[in-house]
Amino acid sequence: MRPCVLLLVAALLAAFADPPPEERVVPGGRSGWATDGAGGCWLWVGGLPGGASDIRASWSGPCPSGPAEGTGRSLITWRVGGQDRSMAYEGPLVHGKAEGRGKLNHYEGGELTVVEEGEYRNDHLVEGRLEIQRQGLTYEGRMRAGHPHGQGRLTLRGQVFEGEWENGCLPFRGAWVAFTRPAASCQGQDT
Repeated sequence: MRPCVLLLVAALLAAFADPPPEERVVPGGRSGWATDGAGGCWLWVGGLPGGASDIRASWSGPCPSGPAEGTGRSLITWRVGGQDRSMAYEGPLVHGKAEGRGKLNHYEGGELTVVEEGEYRNDHLVEGRLEIQRQGLTYEGRMRAGHPHGQGRLTLRGQVFEGEWENGCLPFRGAWVAFTRPAASCQGQDT
């Protein structure tokens, strides 16, 4: 075989190799890669609870060197306690992670439970809308590391809490409103 053909074959095989074991998702532990069994694409996954099993990933877009790239739809499914759960993301991915304007829906047992929509950076919603269906809760605004941070508005069953959030906490009438962390942890603590 000619050297250039061997290099091409080696590059193609490397493009669809599995991610390193130390970078794979660990339910209840670290975020990491899950692979699309059909195409070999790598998708970044975070937030899976401990005990999650049967993790599956699929991606409708390109993956030229392993990680998913470009605009498409990803679907991550798993089981916890005998119940099916999933996350469906539509939007751009860069190196397998959400980056840019997108939408992420969370499902439990086929029921839509959480909707995130807005601007993503490094797989995190940084500004947009987060709606938790069962609780009648909507947050609109800026976020950092999964917490409201900056100007934002929380609506809970018709009651509105608006202002400058800091790591999930909002000072309100001499007390704290907390979202994503316990209110008792708000005063004087940074997360």
